[in-house]
Amino acid sequence: MGARRAGLLGQWPWGRTTSATGGRAADAAPDGFAARVYAELAEELPDEDLGEDLGDFLERHEPGSELGADAEADEEFLETVREAHARIARGF
Repeated sequence: MGARRAGLLGQWPWGRTTSATGGRAADAAPDGFAARVYAELAEELPDEDLGEDLGDFLERHEPGSELGADAEADEEFLETVREAHARIARGF
């Protein structure tokens, strides 16, 4: 009975079980990947304030809103952010 109860206590309400590390390692991997992609993007675009969520940034961004930015540079900038956002969404 003790083993059965221990198994039930290790389950999440939606049926997912925890790992030996309490489920934290599996959840940390996607967050770590997203942080790595975001760090690469911040390194590539050091002068930009992208905020915490790239999806929100892409929704808020208005083309040509940056002073002195031409249309081609703005589109290249947006494409770089879109690619990073897509990589995070895919998880690789």
